[in-house]
Amino acid sequence: MKKNLLLAAGVSVLSLSAQAEQFWADNSFSLLYGDDYKMVPVGENTRATVMTLEHVSGHSWGGMFFFIDRVNSGEGTYDETYGELSPSISLAKFDGFVKGINAAFTYEFSTSKTETAPFTFDTFSQDNYLVGVGVDLAIPGMDYFSATVYRSQNNNNFGKFYDNQLTLVYGWSMGNVTLDGYLDYTPGRNGRISELSIAPQLTYNIGPMLGLKNKVKVGIEYSYWRNKFAIDVPNNDQHNASLLLKWHL
Repeated sequence: MKKNLLLAAGVSVLSLSAQAEQFWADNSFSLLYGDDYKMVPVGENTRATVMTLEHVSGHSWGGMFFFIDRVNSGEGTYDETYGELSPSISLAKFDGFVKGINAAFTYEFSTSKTETAPFTFDTFSQDNYLVGVGVDLAIPGMDYFSATVYRSQNNNNFGKFYDNQLTLVYGWSMGNVTLDGYLDYTPGRNGRISELSIAPQLTYNIGPMLGLKNKVKVGIEYSYWRNKFAIDVPNNDQHNASLLLKWHL
């Protein structure tokens, strides 16, 4: 029932998007390379290349964020596809420290395959549906900062369960330098372990040096993911620094 309601909410937002005014939009393609991605579910580390397509836009009704990652390991033993679709509907706007209140929705999906022995594979998949309330905050010096509390319905190889999630999203820039990223925290409950994911990106726009109007960013991303996907296996914390190339289309 909840899944149907979330899908209906997503369809409603897409319908609003088709009828309402779009204020701005940004699309980008990123390429990352790192040595310490955590494989799921066996808990080993591997080097990997990640390709990301990302869209973010602002509308008269709210905003839309979407991305999809494709992870390929250097050894050819791990592959993963992960994506999120996150529309938000503006409920109220203010001129103070709290800039706005939003109804937030997210659909998370992923599949991964890990080769554990010749011709033997472990697979993991998930389809998660999140509903919550978020606030946009006017923090001095920041381009944007938002905090959202979600209630989520999670469906994966280990069954269906419900939990809560706090998500922070932030961005800061000065000239051609940008620092942005997110934090996701899910507390442990009902026998499940807590989960924390932090991924800041520090980039420099070399577009002007190349004579391009579009932004072309180079930099690094650091990913710390404690108890990745909340899977309770030994050594399941990810500490990975990646080289990053991001082209705004």
